[in-house]
Amino acid sequence: MRAPAVVAVLAFCCAAIARAGDPALPGVKFKSSDRPVPCPADLQRARSAELQKLEDEDQADRQGPIDSIDWKVVGPRDDARRARVAEIAAEGCLSSAKDYAAAALVYQHGATSDDYLHAFAWFKKAVDLGDDSQKAMLAKGADRYLVSLGFKQLYATQASKPSMNPSDCWCLEPVAQAMSEAQRAKYAERTLKESFSWVDKLNDQREKCLPARYCGKDLKDPPKGTLPGLW
Repeated sequence: MRAPAVVAVLAFCCAAIARAGDPALPGVKFKSSDRPVPCPADLQRARSAELQKLEDEDQADRQGPIDSIDWKVVGPRDDARRARVAEIAAEGCLSSAKDYAAAALVYQHGATSDDYLHAFAWFKKAVDLGDDSQKAMLAKGADRYLVSLGFKQLYATQASKPSMNPSDCWCLEPVAQAMSEAQRAKYAERTLKESFSWVDKLNDQREKCLPARYCGKDLKDPPKGTLPGLW
């Protein structure tokens, strides 16, 4: 469960982003007078360094097998990092592709569709600014957002399990067939077949979990326009 203080900060910061208007967030309308004031150079350097530190901390909390992570410890840290990224974004201090990629990764590990929409938009901004290495993360951000809305994923990057009990099996979230394998490989860097092999590895090749299968969820095909600029 999230600490009330952290929830309050997250709500305040997300409202601040909405008021300021995030140029990377699709569908957000705002007047030019409402745009964030450009981040001063000295402050920008400090905020860029801080974003990289937040990204490093996010990854450090995810070292080792995923089933061994103590989410009661990591969850509140994720919330605090997300709150801080929201404050930096509201200051107008997301500037470079690295800034957007770091912010996106922190939000990718959020808990709501709004978090995942920010992650998708910021990964896309990083790609648009020239960082093609973020295409795979863009695919993951897009898929996580779609699944959170009750839609099938496009790039076959998302897996889940009934609980974090190590004995439960991972499954691949349902995949929309409208996406071509060539397009899937272009972004996710793997085919659908390779995604099933990835799920087998998540399951540590345990016999009861083989072969990997789709999760038994009734998800809908995502309509065009769900992912502005991508789908």
